[in-house]
Amino acid sequence: MAQIYRPSQARKSKTTSPVKRDVNVSALDHQGRGVVRDSSGVRFVSGALSGEVIDFQPQGKWQGKLLQVKTPTSDRVIAACPHYNDCGGCDLQHLELTAQRQHKQQVVTELFAKFAGHKITSWEAPLTAEAWRYRRRLRLACHWDGKRRKFKLGLRQANSKSIVEIDDCLISDEALTRLLTPLRGLLSQLSLVKQLGHVELISSTVVSIVLRLQRWPDAVDLPQLQKFAQQYQVDFWIQCNESAPQPLDPQQQLPTYASWQTELAFQPGDFLQAHGDLSVLLVEQALAWLDPQPEDSILELYAGSGNFSLPIAKQGAKVTAIEGVQSMVERLNSSARQHDLEIVARQADLSADWQQYEWARTPFNKVFLDPARAGAAHAIEEVCVRQPQRVIYVSCAPDTLARDAQALFSAGYHLARAQIVDMFPQTHHIECLTWFEREA
Repeated sequence: MAQIYRPSQARKSKTTSPVKRDVNVSALDHQGRGVVRDSSGVRFVSGALSGEVIDFQPQGKWQGKLLQVKTPTSDRVIAACPHYNDCGGCDLQHLELTAQRQHKQQVVTELFAKFAGHKITSWEAPLTAEAWRYRRRLRLACHWDGKRRKFKLGLRQANSKSIVEIDDCLISDEALTRLLTPLRGLLSQLSLVKQLGHVELISSTVVSIVLRLQRWPDAVDLPQLQKFAQQYQVDFWIQCNESAPQPLDPQQQLPTYASWQTELAFQPGDFLQAHGDLSVLLVEQALAWLDPQPEDSILELYAGSGNFSLPIAKQGAKVTAIEGVQSMVERLNSSARQHDLEIVARQADLSADWQQYEWARTPFNKVFLDPARAGAAHAIEEVCVRQPQRVIYVSCAPDTLARDAQALFSAGYHLARAQIVDMFPQTHHIECLTWFEREA
């Protein structure tokens, strides 16, 4: 066989950019990273704070790695978590709590100015609760190394697939973190560990443990899971591939969580606000702004399993609740029957033309919506066409909130009130409650 000569290619050597020294940090961006500007352009440096002087190593086109804080700001604090420098969960523990909330409000203000052309002058004081031990959902990454027969269970390292093994998480409910060590020990002994995708812990009336697997646990693993469940008083749920989680024990009851003056059933996999206490306060505040009256006809969009729907209906208003996931619509209806409330709950794709839906032809004088991070681009246009008097919008993504607000402003609404809801302390994530009123 003839061999064709090809010259060997030398490996490309990675060049290291020179360290930038004594650089001023001018601001924080919406992800909580320090912004530095010089003749070469803009860089975003995680861990740096506005007003500081730092040394950093440029990385890629836009990033920078913090090397040293030469002159710290008075808002800098020592991070409480020993895993903070490695774990990718929290990213603002180094910023004092009040300053965190001020930063989040400033982010929303800037995004409204940029995407909606609007200056917010109607801020309410932030809605707050505990800043530690608040998180009632903890999703864990895992990896089984068959060659070394070693199992890792923990949180992803920042900007990496590496797993940081943790025995505690200071922002998570202790009912969850006390299970980390025994659960790691259990899973490492089971044959299902080889097909385990991820693990999620959820704290409510009972701690639920969701195992993402390719197939149902075998007859050898089942007794060990059942023994662990009994010993630690937890419920196991098994999620095979993309299907909804199913209870390990068919006799398991659905867990419940507290909303405003009510308890609601949910199934692991349903949307659930991260901060349990603040979720109740958020519902109470949203109700105060929505002001449901018996004569009101209220359209609720992205209703989930009824966290807002039932409290609104308890005020006597007529509620039409729309949700994209049929199983959550069914749980909403079940909860409404249990509490003897009349709610029209329907499944619908809110990104599609609303003319196909009978409920959309009903007049509504108020609208409440709580969409996912993608916002409500199409839904808000449909709302604007119908011209309700009041729109209360809960958002976990201020950029898409600002985009949707611009549509409301163009349709003749003004922003009556805005409020930061500190649903995610110690992180850059932002929850915001807004009240839009149609001009007379």
